[in-house]
Amino acid sequence: MRKVLIAAGLAVLASAAIVTAAVAKPEAQSGAASLASCTNVSLGVNAPLTGPAGFLGQEQLSWAAFAVSKYNKQNGTKFKIVQGDSQLDAAKARTATQRFISNKNVMAVVGPSISQGVVTSGKLLTKAKLVAISPSATRVSLTIPKRTYPTFFRNVPNDSKQAPQVATFVRTSLKAKSVVVVDSQDDYSVPLADSIQKLLKAKGAKVSRESVAATDTDFSSIVTNVGSDVNVVVFATQTASQAHTMSQQLREQGKKALVFGTDGVYSPTQYKPRLGYVSVFAVDLHFLKSARKIVAEYNRFSKNKAFGAFGPPSYVAAWIEMSAIQKACADDTVSRAELVPLVQKSNTPSILGGSVQFDRRGDPTPTAFAIYKVTDGTYSRAG
Repeated sequence: MRKVLIAAGLAVLASAAIVTAAVAKPEAQSGAASLASCTNVSLGVNAPLTGPAGFLGQEQLSWAAFAVSKYNKQNGTKFKIVQGDSQLDAAKARTATQRFISNKNVMAVVGPSISQGVVTSGKLLTKAKLVAISPSATRVSLTIPKRTYPTFFRNVPNDSKQAPQVATFVRTSLKAKSVVVVDSQDDYSVPLADSIQKLLKAKGAKVSRESVAATDTDFSSIVTNVGSDVNVVVFATQTASQAHTMSQQLREQGKKALVFGTDGVYSPTQYKPRLGYVSVFAVDLHFLKSARKIVAEYNRFSKNKAFGAFGPPSYVAAWIEMSAIQKACADDTVSRAELVPLVQKSNTPSILGGSVQFDRRGDPTPTAFAIYKVTDGTYSRAG
């Protein structure tokens, strides 16, 4: 991703036909082929709106709402958002999905944002023929070696790309010889930590492994076990505050190791180490000169809410879905089932650069993770 095609994307979408009002046709099969009036269509947002990753979910919700507001103004549509709070819990993500399915006006879902939420919701989404585009679920097995859930897409790269980038950067750029890899005992963290550990070992690093609960807030016992020869602690977690606390406690105990957080850690407001690194599935728009206009528009919309890299992919996911719905509405009605092939054929300009296209598994192509260095809480692009 090198160029942000905002102007081109808006020009294309602004030329789309205006959706006309219509009376919904009766549903052929409840849930499986739900029909809605094209003037009363909603997107479900399945994200951790409260709880330990509430900052993440709120950022995603805000950017999805921004997309809906902007799209409606440009196209004369009346899209709405229905919220679903996963609280970073797989069971709650499933409950939110069930509510979306039972709401006949929900034609597509932005999310589930967490990988474990996709695991618990995927079969439900498939049965209901409900399109879901996740802006942050990166677990490899959701799409590889085969597409597990036919209506699931994601517009961010998966961890088969993150793990090699992290391992290479830690070993080559940071020249780490001794590394501790920490997971947070969930469907996102464990497979990613496994891959990073394996790749680091293959590159000749000495690697040890630790594990914590996603709710843990004290890592002093683990920090005590970090040897004086350890250069880097790779923390695969979805809670930025955990990585920040780990970094603080390493410093408090006089350890020289720095923390390298995976994508769930990316948060300029919560992960602010004296020195550290973090990888993330999307570039931060704050660092793109070509994104100044869209950032300014978002700031006006949100009244200057802080954001990092999690929100903009939600904007893009919502835009893809609304574009597909509007196209389906050429005959004044839309069914869930007809959106799946339309999203599959998407070629939507992205505010993150380039355009979003999906491969046969529902993964975007091409994509790569970005790496940022954090110095006294200030972020700068490192890779």
